[in-house]
Order: sequence, then C-alpha cells, then structure tokens
Amino acid sequence: MLANKILLLTGASSGIGSALLDYFVDKVQFVVSANRQKLAEFFQSKTPPSNLEHLSKDLTIDTEGKSLFQHIIDTYGRLDIVVNCVGASLYSHPIEEFPADEFDKVIAVNLKSTFLLTKYAIKALKANGKAGGNIVHFVSSSAKNIAPGKAPYGVAKAGLAHLIHYAASECGDHNIKVNGISPTYVFTPRHEREIEKKIKSRDAIIKEIISHQLIKKPLYPKDLIEITELLATTQCITGQIYNCCMGEILSY
Repeated sequence: MLANKILLLTGASSGIGSALLDYFVDKVQFVVSANRQKLAEFFQSKTPPSNLEHLSKDLTIDTEGKSLFQHIIDTYGRLDIVVNCVGASLYSHPIEEFPADEFDKVIAVNLKSTFLLTKYAIKALKANGKAGGNIVHFVSSSAKNIAPGKAPYGVAKAGLAHLIHYAASECGDHNIKVNGISPTYVFTPRHEREIEKKIKSRDAIIKEIISHQLIKKPLYPKDLIEITELLATTQCITGQIYNCCMGEILSY
C-alpha cells in the first residue's frame, strides 16, 4: 500500500517527525522532507537514505511552499501523501502580556504554514485524478484543553482543526482525504531535556503531566506511528481528528 508512494513529511528533524521519518523511509518509494534546516544540519554526520531528499524551506512563506510542491512534481512526477508535523508553542505568557510579534510568530508557524501546505497539497493531489491522496496534520490537545500561557498556540491549533474540516469538505470529490492527529504531551527528546532542567524529580514531573490521562503512562513519538500510517493510507476516513491522548479527552 505504501511501497509505490511519494511522501512529503514536514518537521522531520526532531520529535514526532523524526520518529515518523525513521519508520516511513523504509516503507515508501520516496520521502521528501522539508523544514527550515539546511541539508548539512538536517543530516549532520549521517548518510541519508537513497530514497530521501531534504529541502530547506520556510513553510510560513507562500513562495517557499509553492516552490516546494513544484519541485516535487517536477522531480517525482506526482505526490501521494503529505504528513505535516510542523508546530511549536514557542512562547509562554498570559494573554494580557503576550507581545504582538510573538503572537504573529506562533500563528505563522502553527496555522499559516499548515494553510499553505494544505493549499498546495490539494492542488498537487488533484493532479492524481481518481487516485487522490492523503493529508495528515498534527494538531494538539491544546486545541481543546487549556495550556497555561499558551493561548496563541491553542488558538492556532483549534484553527488547524477547523481547517481540516474545511479542506476535507472541499476536496472529497477528488478522493483527497484530510485528517488530523491530536496528541497530548509527547515525550520527545527536547521535552525530556526540558524536564531534566527542572528542580522537581523526573518521576514527579511525569506524574504531574500524565495525571489527567486515563492511561497513566507517557506518550512517545513512536506511539503515534500506527495512527499516522492509518490516516496516510485510508480510503474511507476524512475530516476527522483523532485524540491520541491516553484518554485525557473524551469526546465523540
């Protein structure tokens, strides 16, 4: 099902994206990775797989997004799957103290970039005719829950959730499936490093973070591979956002 697919994976340099890259690169025909990192920074001292290309693109800029998709079509002839892991909360302030320029950056990274990716992904996938394609965005439990000091991030992710609904409704006739994955706190290497800097013990911090979950264990990037593969290949699911949050959010 994946062996002959061309996959665009954004935000693959760390965290969830890195885990997905390690998994999908062995499953698909070709992976194109895109984020702000330069080629040398992305691969560091590693030898890249032969079926992986990394492009340095600022996906908050319209022309950068447009050129990314044009390159994929020109080079590979088509695009089948987009998995978007771009996102970051960046700053923490109460609303009354949130600087406008920082607000703009949070919205650009978490909402504008996803809008542009969706816009150009739909155009690229329409070219596949009846075969269509799949778009998967990573949302966040912050779209529904309150994360102290993270109002712009939560607002952006809530906007992304509704963008998924709009996109699914607009391109269903073209067999383009658009879905989202909304995880709770994911214990990425970066988050682990942040935990280590805190005064509390690691166990105490983890216990506090997972206290609202029904399943009392940390969520790791590898735990999101299964649902990502489902939504990247589904032929019957669209316009849905899956709460991958160990039972923290109960809804239907």
